[in-house]
Amino acid sequence: MNSKSLLIALALLITSPMSFAASILDLPNNVEVKMLNGKTYDGDDDIALTEGTNQIVFRYVVNYRDSGMQTQFNSNAVVLTFDANNDQYELELPSIRNKNAANKFNKQPAMTLTNSQDKSVSFKSDVLVKEGLQIGRNYPEEMAIYNQSQLAASVTAFAPVVTAPIAALDVTAAVPATPVIATTQATLVTETQVAPIPAVAVKPKTIAEDQAEISEMLDYWYNKANQDTKAKFKAKINQ
Repeated sequence: MNSKSLLIALALLITSPMSFAASILDLPNNVEVKMLNGKTYDGDDDIALTEGTNQIVFRYVVNYRDSGMQTQFNSNAVVLTFDANNDQYELELPSIRNKNAANKFNKQPAMTLTNSQDKSVSFKSDVLVKEGLQIGRNYPEEMAIYNQSQLAASVTAFAPVVTAPIAALDVTAAVPATPVIATTQATLVTETQVAPIPAVAVKPKTIAEDQAEISEMLDYWYNKANQDTKAKFKAKINQ
């Protein structure tokens, strides 16, 4: 390649639209990602996506002032599903300035997803609801159930594969002269013996996950307390 051809190639590279080796999702700093594509996520705000369908489970954590006091809002878990195609994406969430805005987001989370050309990207979203306290949640288990459903943002591909148990034999039928033996994947099962279902391995919690749950617990009880109790709590911390 001569020098003129090289200059033209460089000019085309500089002026052409940005290309990406892999798709990236840029998130606000006050977003806590819990799951990515069916697996627990513990990484940066910039998420490396899979080309094709992606599913993110996150919580929106932001502070606002309520009656002169600083209040922390921990949203319900939000499920976001969209298709990535060799591009960079940005998620924008609304400002939470009061309790009404917080409650509105919890009921129906509003958000905007755009690509590198600042064009809107279609997505599906839903709220992963859990009654009662939100601490100590088992997101992998909750999402396994969610993704096996037909709900708005569910993705069957991210649901764990569950081996169906072998059907019980009909013991009311006439017993033949020789024993009936059913064979499945080289495992012999008689009418009085059923192959055990393999146990599902449970991943132990990391120190970071354990501390995050403790932080959520403290936030929950602090926000439940009245002003007098909050003042006493702060006084104990400052001792």
